[in-house]
Amino acid sequence: ASCGGRHSKTKRLCGCGFRKGGSTSSRTFHTVYNVEPSQYFEWQVRYMHLWFQQANMPGSITRLLSAGSPDYLAQGIIPTHVSPPYVSPLANDAYKPYNKPWSITKWLQEAKPTEDVIMIVDPDCMFVKRMEIMVEEGSPIAQQAFYSFDFSKDDVPMQLARRYCKGCTFLDPIAVPVVIHRHDIEKIAPKWLEKTLEIRRDRDNWLPDWTNTSASPVGLSWTAEMFGYVFAASELGIRHEIWDLQNVPPVHKELFTSIIHYHVEIPLPGPVKRQWYKHSDGAGHNIPWPLPPDTDEVTTSALTHLHDAFTTLGKGNHTWTTAHKYAPETRRRRSRHLRRLASWGATWA
Repeated sequence: ASCGGRHSKTKRLCGCGFRKGGSTSSRTFHTVYNVEPSQYFEWQVRYMHLWFQQANMPGSITRLLSAGSPDYLAQGIIPTHVSPPYVSPLANDAYKPYNKPWSITKWLQEAKPTEDVIMIVDPDCMFVKRMEIMVEEGSPIAQQAFYSFDFSKDDVPMQLARRYCKGCTFLDPIAVPVVIHRHDIEKIAPKWLEKTLEIRRDRDNWLPDWTNTSASPVGLSWTAEMFGYVFAASELGIRHEIWDLQNVPPVHKELFTSIIHYHVEIPLPGPVKRQWYKHSDGAGHNIPWPLPPDTDEVTTSALTHLHDAFTTLGKGNHTWTTAHKYAPETRRRRSRHLRRLASWGATWA
């Protein structure tokens, strides 16, 4: 929505993130995202930090690593904050998106960032040009999600809101990227985790349509964390302005913003079916090239950035011994005694 316009989803006036009377936030920025130490994320992480630098993005970027100890990328290669993976108190609840609010909470508590403007992205976000958005406390900005809320309806998003959002008078259908003041995310992050856990704890009472993506795109089995954020912000009274912050190939054909979110399959035009998908084996280096001349602008930009990143960085030289590319690598912590002996130069057979 344009500044001063009324957004079609929230029906509220969009003031462009600033309160009347001028800005009180400092022009300081920090971008964060959450991953595990896996082969699947390795190339995404390496490429993201290259693109962040090439786009001359403002401020710093930190990888929030969910792991028991630092991985090889944390050894002076990628700025990293490590926190242990979240352990759910629920039985049979290996839901990895818990790590997102948990790692942000731990980063805020332990690293104590001082920047005022925090941008939360996913690891499959690509910076193609500089994005510098200022926000005030109480006025975050976020991307429109794939769903919407309408209080006059009884569709799946509203069924979830009525069950899990207590006394909510507004609901912002948002997703990453989120640009938010540090003080706001300090309030939201712990409650975001709390609301996600509340939704997951209630799994025995979920209606079939909540997880059946043929009936509704919600797919709560994976998106509980997304709704956890929305409901946490609403219960805290923190309202988001909704902007178009990302391009998604092949949904968008023309490049209109600074971030490409490559979370879906990217088809190429032509008589022979060709596509690129981040989940394909070798996705970080098996990039279609050259591109057909009639490839749209967003797809061209996405695949060109991927191709150029691989050309610049090449394959990672780490040897992976995990069972599959999604499995997080575990590094055993050595005891203090062994670390001390190692520092003395002791050799162990």
